[in-house]
Amino acid sequence: MYLILISLISYLLGSVPFSYFVARAYGKNLYEIGSKNIGTANVFRATKKIEALLMALMGDVGKGALAIILVQKFAYLGYNLLYAQFLAAFFIVLGHNWPIFLKFKGGRGLASLAGILLVLEWKGFLYGFVILVLLTILVEIILKKGIKLEGSFNQKFKKLFSVLISQIVGRIVGIISGLTFIFMLNPEAIKISCGAIVLTGFKHTKRTKEFLEKENGKNK
Repeated sequence: MYLILISLISYLLGSVPFSYFVARAYGKNLYEIGSKNIGTANVFRATKKIEALLMALMGDVGKGALAIILVQKFAYLGYNLLYAQFLAAFFIVLGHNWPIFLKFKGGRGLASLAGILLVLEWKGFLYGFVILVLLTILVEIILKKGIKLEGSFNQKFKKLFSVLISQIVGRIVGIISGLTFIFMLNPEAIKISCGAIVLTGFKHTKRTKEFLEKENGKNK
């Protein structure tokens, strides 16, 4: 019963669409803008506001972290902690990707997965995040022959963040490399989050395919 309850609560928590609410507060409908994805990155595409990005990010990352923290806090109840954390991670991302409150049309789970990994292995996550960013930028430089950062700090930040959310190949390579690094530091963290990782990867397949087809079309 505890494991069923953990799964249900995690799914409902994951279904809370923070990014959707933040975008709505700015008068934007994420289903009609940018990638039409209910996720943190699309909030930035829709609003062009750093504060909106941060609010959405805190919500989506926070619910992933909260699910694991709650399971760890109530570990004394007697259930298997590893299974409980696995279920919490899986269902939080399942809820984010297919939220019951938005007719099962959600995001891709990356921010919520980040929250999960942040709690399970925060040092490894930070190092993995740096690897992700650097590899994404490197791939962009290789493919585009450089990145032009001009204007104020705010404009430079927006340009750099736009690269991070639009360079799909670099991001995928970075995510895989970052997860591999975390696995080397803490294999159990990856075991716990492997179900959530699969759900996140599945939701990225369509976007990756569309990106590659678009790039191939440009090169022809």
